[in-house]
Amino acid sequence: MRLFWNTKYDFIKLGRAALIFSAVVIVASLLFLVIHGGPNLGIDFTGGVKADVQTNRKVALSDLETIRNDLDVEIHSVGRAERELLIQSKGLGEADDIAKAIVDTRKDGEFKSIKDVVLIEGVTLSREELERVFTTRKLSKDEARGSTQLININEASYENIRERVQQLLVDSVVSQIRTSLDEVFDNPTDVGDKTNLNSIETWEALYDAFEQLMAEENALATADAVVELRRLEGLTGETVLLDTLDSVVKKADLNKTAENKLRSNFYVSTYIVRGTENIGPRVSTDLKRLALQAMLLASVGMLIYIWIRFNFRSGLVAIIAVIHDLIITVAIITLAGIEINLTVIAGLLTVAGYSVNDTIVTYDRIREDDRQNLKESYPELLNRAINENLARTIVTGLSSLIALIVLFFVGGEALRGFSLTLIVGIVVGTYSSIYVAAALLKEWFGMFGATKMGSGLQTLKNMSGKEDKKKPGKGKKPKKKK
Repeated sequence: MRLFWNTKYDFIKLGRAALIFSAVVIVASLLFLVIHGGPNLGIDFTGGVKADVQTNRKVALSDLETIRNDLDVEIHSVGRAERELLIQSKGLGEADDIAKAIVDTRKDGEFKSIKDVVLIEGVTLSREELERVFTTRKLSKDEARGSTQLININEASYENIRERVQQLLVDSVVSQIRTSLDEVFDNPTDVGDKTNLNSIETWEALYDAFEQLMAEENALATADAVVELRRLEGLTGETVLLDTLDSVVKKADLNKTAENKLRSNFYVSTYIVRGTENIGPRVSTDLKRLALQAMLLASVGMLIYIWIRFNFRSGLVAIIAVIHDLIITVAIITLAGIEINLTVIAGLLTVAGYSVNDTIVTYDRIREDDRQNLKESYPELLNRAINENLARTIVTGLSSLIALIVLFFVGGEALRGFSLTLIVGIVVGTYSSIYVAAALLKEWFGMFGATKMGSGLQTLKNMSGKEDKKKPGKGKKPKKKK
């Protein structure tokens, strides 16, 4: 970039003020996170239930507010057509508490009926819910081998009880979600034994269902009509739901007999739950541990790499800059309401790599410039290295930010947290590579190094904290003549 070619900005002059500013921002970020109760941990780390819902009309803001008021969930409309919902209900940690209460009470004696379990303090499940999976009677050999879903609660292990209770909690949450969606989207509930036509996703399944009710030509025409109306074989992947059966009758040009068969055996729902996902407390705890391990191992690996390539001091300064970037980035995305999930963790690791890479490029330039053996002070050397890399830093940062900003606005809800994490991280990382890493090197050098740079060898020794050993014979006082 010609605009930043051969610049001579004095970045190091503001180094001490920048370090004070960064320290204030980090303290403010940590205080905010403490007051906030920590980052907004997503369902990956808290456990819970996630439901993917598709509706037959555009989701209004009033729909979202109604569902939030009915249920303690987080809900977002996703997709360009805004006909999809992502509903998350956090917290399956209750399963651990219930299982522990059951096992502790069982130490006083076996349960004689499930009613005894319901009476335990802390058990929030109803008798009907518990009886779906637990029993107090002795199971037959076939039942004990798993031919039924029942298990004897007096013989079950803590882990088995917790898993069963967790599934009951998940079923309860999904049932509550469906009840709320039925009311918001006026879903037909009195359908008897009819099949939901919006729940059949392939042409083959549609044809098999219609062939049993009507003539072959009508079955073919009806299957083709549903596939075309729902865009089941479209290249965009954006399927839609049928509003009524009238559109199918008209599209397939059905006779009265075939139409009656269709209406008496099928109905169309106003929404479908395309999938549910539940993450238990044990899995979420493991994910937390693995995420922390990933961050720690990445930091240690980068420290060792920079230590080998440059010196220990440079590696330590680079890691301090990375920690600075991550703390501020986490605070900003928490303030923006972004959840910390596995995708955001990937973004944070990317930010760490980007920040270190930017710092390493500056280190390389410092070493190359110092080898030229110019008679300049260490702050002047740092300034020259930063200025020589300025065009590269700005081009790399801006090109990355342009792509990420586009991704933030058009990438959908699933990529919003990841893209915002990288946007914030790149801005903060670029700042830290100039004003934190370089400023720390200058301050450290001022405390442990010489003020003037004699040679490239002297610079490397000073940066590694080593003093130049005096050569024999130099610095000795001349002997007095007798």
